[in-house]
Amino acid sequence: MILWVRHGQSTWNVLDRLQGHELSPPLTDLGREQAQHAAETLAGRGVVRLLSSPATRALETAQVIGAHLGLEVEVEPMLLEKGLDESYPELLTRVQHVLDRRDPDHTVAVSHGDTIGLAVGLLSGRRPEPAANGSVTSVDPSTREISVELPPR
Repeated sequence: MILWVRHGQSTWNVLDRLQGHELSPPLTDLGREQAQHAAETLAGRGVVRLLSSPATRALETAQVIGAHLGLEVEVEPMLLEKGLDESYPELLTRVQHVLDRRDPDHTVAVSHGDTIGLAVGLLSGRRPEPAANGSVTSVDPSTREISVELPPR
């Protein structure tokens, strides 16, 4: 089972600005707090692998998690959010490719709201919903039940 983490709040999230494949917007102070909360939430869950979108906001989040869990961050371009020039079927294909790889149980994937929403929708059979900043989401493969842990506000 993959544990999905949406990156912490970025400077562009605050502005409600679309980020797409733009790699540079960093985390805000709140975003770093959300990343730390995600790291604490993941502690003790036997995480064996840490993947991250190459976007700065995701990498910063993953680095906080990796430091807390003692794991190296592996950059995975398939975890990027929908590009401004990318169609939803193209994004869906990317997400399905990640799911088809069958990463080891207890893999963490740090990604983006739309990407995680599609992954969770595919795994649960429910309507995709964007993930919240700093949230940790999983889908039980046997029951298809969704579990979401949100950072404190």
